[in-house]
Parts: sequence; structure tokens; C-alpha cells
Amino acid sequence: MDRRSDYKTALMVEAIIHAAPATGQGQAARELAALGVPLEVAMRVLTRPGERRHQIPPLNPHPR
Repeated sequence: MDRRSDYKTALMVEAIIHAAPATGQGQAARELAALGVPLEVAMRVLTRPGERRHQIPPLNPHPR
């Protein structure tokens, strides 16, 4: 599998996945498809997040 090398696109994918509970999986899948994410991959990351290959860590995981 190809790993995403475009950091900006990776951040957009993360944002779409993070917003999926509010926007719905259908909308999230359409937005991922618009970014060129294959449907099989979009459905996997939206329905089985534990199987994702790579996640961008938050900039400040422990705010004070």
C-alpha cells in the first residue's frame, strides 16, 4: 500500500475522519473520495478505525 506523502492532504483526511460522527459516514466517504481515497480504504477507516495504518498525532495531546 502507498503511504500518503502529502502532509496537507493527510491532515485533511484526519479532519474528515474526525468529523465523521457529526457529518455521517456517507458524507465523510464522499469527501475522502474527492481527495482520491479509494472507497474500500474510506470504508475501512470509517468503520474500523483500529485498523488504520497511520495516524497523525495531535500537536498538543496534553493541554495544560
